[in-house]
Amino acid sequence: MADVLSQSEIDALLNALNSGDVVPEDGDQTNLANAKEYDFRTANRFSREQIRTFNVIYDTFARLFATYLSGTLRVMCSADVISVEEVKYQEFVNAMPSPVVLAIVSMPPLVGPTLMEVAPDVAYVMISRLLGGSSSSGTIEISRSFTEIELVLLERIIRQCINLLVESWSKIIPISVMLERIETSPQFAQIVALNETIALITLNVKIGNSEGFMNFCLPQLALEPVAKQLSTKLMFQTDRRKHEPRAADIQRRIQTTPLPLTAVFNDTITSVRDVLELQPGDILQLDHSVLDPLTVKVGHLSKFRGVIGVKENRYAVRISEMIREEEIANE
Repeated sequence: MADVLSQSEIDALLNALNSGDVVPEDGDQTNLANAKEYDFRTANRFSREQIRTFNVIYDTFARLFATYLSGTLRVMCSADVISVEEVKYQEFVNAMPSPVVLAIVSMPPLVGPTLMEVAPDVAYVMISRLLGGSSSSGTIEISRSFTEIELVLLERIIRQCINLLVESWSKIIPISVMLERIETSPQFAQIVALNETIALITLNVKIGNSEGFMNFCLPQLALEPVAKQLSTKLMFQTDRRKHEPRAADIQRRIQTTPLPLTAVFNDTITSVRDVLELQPGDILQLDHSVLDPLTVKVGHLSKFRGVIGVKENRYAVRISEMIREEEIANE
């Protein structure tokens, strides 16, 4: 109760503030340093659900990509999604180093191209490992331009890399990928207007003792045709439908399952010598009367009895009765 001011104390404090006798203390500036200005004129184009969906998609891609790199470069590799954020394309371009590896990729049904950026330190370590070098970027000069041979080696890795996107996106929507071209300068890789909104997915790639960033740029305009499908809820519902087929589907599959149907005569006993002496044109006398019905088997089970005949110039069997389960058990 000692911290509670009385009414007279409150009045005295307000009068002192008005007269200037008391100077208010500055607030805590630590929180202001971490604050980020929000522009109310530009509303968010991507919902939280869509951001979560990108996290799921590219987390799957990161695992597949790390496995591929480990096998290709013969060194322990890892990849992790560290951020998924909404930025302007201009901010993304201005933050690019030079030189840089930019892969322009088309991903139908997404409209227009998307962009994949590989940081130069990661790219040079990949090249070094492919050519038998070390996985340390300390001895690699990363300020020079890429040679034609190096770009060919990087194109090989990038083509395999973008193919992994097909599997990563398959839980949400089926896509196809195609590498249009590779650029090393941002000014030749402008896929949208500078003021357009993009989803920027950043991966941290670690190759041996070296690590760097890989960025995926997804323009908001390219995602418009599939915006409603970018939901983890739909993904889980799809998985549930795949693992829990409906009763009608089960019944349809059972009814359309093919089964072998065989009409057989009564067993006939003969000797091995007679079988060995059989020649083309010989006639076998069966232990089956003309008046006796044939046994119709479904698979290996005897299910019906029928009478042999001819229909439309082909042998046929007319079902005369069903064999009960008790008879099958006795057999």
